[in-house]
Amino acid sequence: MNCTEDPSRNSEVHFRSSFAFWTLGVVSVVLSVLSDAGNLINLFVLTRRHMRSTMTTLLVTLAWADLVPPTVVSLNNILFYYFLPRMNYSSTFLTTHMFARSIFNALANVLTTFSNWLIVLITTFRLIVVKVTKQQNV
Repeated sequence: MNCTEDPSRNSEVHFRSSFAFWTLGVVSVVLSVLSDAGNLINLFVLTRRHMRSTMTTLLVTLAWADLVPPTVVSLNNILFYYFLPRMNYSSTFLTTHMFARSIFNALANVLTTFSNWLIVLITTFRLIVVKVTKQQNV
């Protein structure tokens, strides 16, 4: 490596490999679109007037919470693999990507944690309903 070369260019090559582009830039975006479509179908079905109940409210909240993380991660991948490489300066590219990735990952982690705790709440709620129903039948 020449001392006059920009050292940030070496790290850029690793992130923009062909394998990373196809797995993170294409496959993850396709999977995100499919998961978003599934969650939108859940929201469409569960928000019907005749479906209103406490459990349905929890499931609708879960669908909303599960809708955001894949979308945010896909936006990050689209930004990284499709828009940021067009920037002329690699230091600007890496700085912008690191900033965007930090914000997107924080949002995705918070909502994934929220989603996990909603699953715990739904499971606890169902356990209580089963126990109470079982005691009433005995």
